[in-house]
Amino acid sequence: MFERSRVFLFVAALAVTAPAAWAQQPPLPSPAFVLVERTETTGPESIQADYAKLARDILPKYGARYLARSQSNVLLEGDGTVPCCLALLEFPSMDAVKRWYDSPENQAAAKVRQRGAKFRLIAIQGLPPEK
Repeated sequence: MFERSRVFLFVAALAVTAPAAWAQQPPLPSPAFVLVERTETTGPESIQADYAKLARDILPKYGARYLARSQSNVLLEGDGTVPCCLALLEFPSMDAVKRWYDSPENQAAAKVRQRGAKFRLIAIQGLPPEK
């Protein structure tokens, strides 16, 4: 009986204190994503390969990673041409996207990328993490 009472008190104490502890935790930031679309190729493909090497070194410094990179894209709905080259990047937050994009190292790498093509980069806010 003594052991059962002890367990009951422990569970009761946990039930009372746990919600307060959970409420004190700051919400997790929502991830953010960047869609990179090559709209026009203006130079040799080797320039994009050079940029890709730079990007692979820079992105992890901002908690980012490639989710997808493709030159084989399929239009499922709508009108217009299919972009030749797309990439999808994941960042831990929109703040991380802004820090990456504005960083001197990314701006220098972007100049390499832009020597061989024109691009559109679109940042979108992700959904909050599920609880």
